[in-house]
Amino acid sequence: MPDGSLSPELANIDLEKFMREALFEAEAAGQAGELPIGAIIVLDGEIISRGQASHQRKKSQLSHAELNALLNGGQKLWRDYKRAILFTTVEPCPMCLGAVVMADIPHIIFAKHDQVVYSQLSVETNPYIRRHIKTYFGGVLEKESTQILAQYKPQVLKYIETGGQ
Repeated sequence: MPDGSLSPELANIDLEKFMREALFEAEAAGQAGELPIGAIIVLDGEIISRGQASHQRKKSQLSHAELNALLNGGQKLWRDYKRAILFTTVEPCPMCLGAVVMADIPHIIFAKHDQVVYSQLSVETNPYIRRHIKTYFGGVLEKESTQILAQYKPQVLKYIETGGQ
């Protein structure tokens, strides 16, 4: 069940269509032995960037799907960030949320809630973050994201659903 507030400027965006593209990236990451998390950046109805978790391949704890999508955004993201939307299959961690804020991307749409990171609290309570994020909306195709996590990394799924307990 989606939750959060959806900015009126996103009213005509097919959230499920774009989340399916992020899920495609998550599936590819899982097949490659990575954490099955995917992200895309959309600008004016067009996917301008894709990312997937690549911790193992890059030997870096920083190679999160969202960060990779941001780094792959190139000139279009640099120039038109104010209209960009990040779609990600799992709620962004604090590092990724911070990167989105610093990239001035105003809209975050995610599938699976993460009870460990619970970044929504930061969005709701931190005035600096609130000034940057217009939309923080979760639960879009959450079931599908859960299935991908269960298939490739069931222990990670349990961890994020139980808050690490």
